[in-house]
Amino acid sequence: MPDLEGNPLRKFYGFTGMIDDNGATRLTAALNLAVNEAVEEVHLCISSPGGNVHSGIYVYNHMMALPLRIIAYNTGTVASIAVAIFVGANERYCSRHGVFMIHPTSFQPQAGMTATLLQSTLDGALADDERTEAILRERAKVPEELLAGRRSRDVYIKAAEGVTYGLADDIREFALPAGHQVFQI
Repeated sequence: MPDLEGNPLRKFYGFTGMIDDNGATRLTAALNLAVNEAVEEVHLCISSPGGNVHSGIYVYNHMMALPLRIIAYNTGTVASIAVAIFVGANERYCSRHGVFMIHPTSFQPQAGMTATLLQSTLDGALADDERTEAILRERAKVPEELLAGRRSRDVYIKAAEGVTYGLADDIREFALPAGHQVFQI
């Protein structure tokens, strides 16, 4: 259902913060509210250092399941698991000063960790790397050498490279249309 000017019903959100259980809940609750209000299109400005892989995969899968057109804007830094969320959007734009960062899954060894527990934790981190890379392969064109490089170091991708690699569709600054509200989540 279009608005009075013939545009699709849309909402505008901003998200800055960690992708942890709390951040994932805020993001998905906002998207759920949009669906419940019969919104057709969500514009999401995001800048996030990343966070927990399990929370990010949840947000990505949730976004993919909703009957929403999601347009995402990298308005700063989209890093780590936030990149997987970002590429889940139908359209993706990056500020000319935006950057993406991908890196290996990390974990904190705990005091008294046994070899078995350490191996299990390592296996989990490697599995998280595999599913994050699967999303990047499905939704973008990140070169294999960069995906291999992210297994051992932080890989920074500037805005123009992000377009080349399919992380973003174009370099475009977010601009809130007059008469609309933006909600921080």
